[in-house]
Amino acid sequence: MSQVIYIHGANADADNFNYFTLKLPEHDYISPEYSMDDDPYDVVEYIKLRRKRKLDTSKPVILVGHSFGGILASWYASVYPNDVQALVTIATPWEGTPVARIFGYFWRNAKVFQTTRPDSEFLVLLKEKTFTGPHLNIVCTRGANPVAGIGGKANDGMITVDSQSNTPPNFAKSKNTFIEAGHSGVLLNNIVTDLLQDIIEN
Repeated sequence: MSQVIYIHGANADADNFNYFTLKLPEHDYISPEYSMDDDPYDVVEYIKLRRKRKLDTSKPVILVGHSFGGILASWYASVYPNDVQALVTIATPWEGTPVARIFGYFWRNAKVFQTTRPDSEFLVLLKEKTFTGPHLNIVCTRGANPVAGIGGKANDGMITVDSQSNTPPNFAKSKNTFIEAGHSGVLLNNIVTDLLQDIIEN
């Protein structure tokens, strides 16, 4: 049976993945919770610890990360590649998002917004990481938020399409798939569910 680690985005929780866990074939999974104030490096280590405690560590896992969760999943995959069967990132801000600058102004202690600002240290370091396993990167294209798409750029309501598309250059098997869905609505999308099913069953 496949094992999946679902990693939610900023200001979200494990319930965001309820549609996937209900619709997909039976599989073992965990969805660790974390706070926006947590250091992202610590969150990755916490996910590693949860895997050790809750899943069969003799088998690799499928990592599924949404938004900031995609950044965390990718960092995990690059640091612990032997743990990972496949990586799936959904609406992930590889180049950050202008929205994070605004949220960071109001929530100054929320490290997640400092991390997802364009050109943040964490994102710059991630661009230097390597992952050679299969990587499906789902890019969401439905959104019309002028703040997220400063300069008239296409976006999903939170993150520009350009930022979502620009995966790390050393993620050798990255494949972009474009879905007409908004930033949150993608988690209720049947096309995405079908894509995940193919990965879980193969």
